[in-house]
Amino acid sequence: MGLSAAHILDEAALAALAAEAERDLGLLRLGAVDLEHPGFAPARAALERYLERGFEGEMGFMRRTAAVRKDPAQMLPGARSALVAVVPYAGEAGPIARYAQSADYHTELHRRLEALAARLATRLPGVSSLICVDTKPLLERSAAVLAGLGFLGKNGCLIVPGLGSYVLIGALLTTAIWAGPDLADSHATHGQPWSACGSCRLCLDACPTQAFDAPGDLDPRRCVAYLTIEHRGTIPEALAAAMGERVAGCDLCQEVCPYNRSETRPARVPANAWLPPPPGRPRTPELPRLAVIGNNQHRQFVKQTALNRIPRRALRRNALLAMGNGRGPLSAEASAALERAVEDPDPELAALARRARARRK
Repeated sequence: MGLSAAHILDEAALAALAAEAERDLGLLRLGAVDLEHPGFAPARAALERYLERGFEGEMGFMRRTAAVRKDPAQMLPGARSALVAVVPYAGEAGPIARYAQSADYHTELHRRLEALAARLATRLPGVSSLICVDTKPLLERSAAVLAGLGFLGKNGCLIVPGLGSYVLIGALLTTAIWAGPDLADSHATHGQPWSACGSCRLCLDACPTQAFDAPGDLDPRRCVAYLTIEHRGTIPEALAAAMGERVAGCDLCQEVCPYNRSETRPARVPANAWLPPPPGRPRTPELPRLAVIGNNQHRQFVKQTALNRIPRRALRRNALLAMGNGRGPLSAEASAALERAVEDPDPELAALARRARARRK
C-alpha cells in the first residue's frame, strides 16, 4: 500500500498516543524520530570505531548486525520512523544489577509495545510496525535522545530528566511518517552529548575496573556488566579482584550519578510503569548457594528474568569470584559451599574456590 496522509503521524497524534501509552501501558515519555535524522550519524560512526577497536569482545552479534544497526529499515521494509519510550525499574544495591532484579524486561516491554503497535494501527490504518527491545539491532539510545526523551551521560546511559537513568528503552520501528518537530534535547545536538553533565565525572571515577577511556568511551571488555554476563572464559585476576561481590551486572556508574538522586527525580511514576518483580525468587541471592547451584536450581533462579542470559557455569564462576572478593570470616554455609566447589571437576571453578578460601582466611 502506498503512503498517504493516513500514514502521517503529527505532533497532536503523538501527544494523544503518548498520553494513552503512559496511562494504559506504563510506557513513559513516548517520542518519535525520523530514521533519516542526521543526528544518527555520530552514533553510526561511533559503532564503526567500536568494532575497529574490537570492543565487542565475545559479543559477536554486534559485528554481525552492524549493517542493520546503521540501517534499521532492513528489518522493516518501508520503515520511516521510530517511536521510543522508557520503562523505569527499581531494585536495591547488591550482587545483581537492579534491572535484573525485576521480571524479564524483554518480555514485559514486548507486551507493552505490542499493545502500543495495535493502538498505532488503529490510528493510522495500513502502517506497519516492528517491536524493538535490545534484542533487535537498533541504535536505541540515539533514537531515544533524538526523539526528545533525554540525553546521554558520560557513562553512555540515557538520562531522562525527572526519571534519571534507571530506565529501559523500548521502540517501535514504523512505516509512519513523522511530521512533527525535531524533539531532540538541545544537549543532543550542541557540543558533546553529555554537556548536561558539566564538569562532573563521578560515573567515570566510580568504575571499579576503569572501563572508561574517556567520557562516553567505554571499553566493554573491562566493564563488570560485560564480564559477568557476556564473557564466558577466565576473567583476568586484575579485573576479577576489582569486581567486588557483583555476580550479574553493575550499577556503580549510575548509583553515583546526581541525576539519580531522589531530589533530582521529581517525576511521578504511574504504578503500572514499574517493571514487576520476578515470580518466586528473592531479589538478593545468597552467594554460597549460587556458587554450587545445580541445573534445576539454575533454571528456576533465572526463570522469567534477564538473568537467563547467564549460563550456570558463568553464574557459578561469578559467585565464586565474589566470595573471594568479600571481607571478613566466611559463614558456615559459605565454607561448606567452597569445600564442595574445590572438588569440582571443572578445574577453573575448583581454582576459584581455592582462591576464595585463601583470600578469606
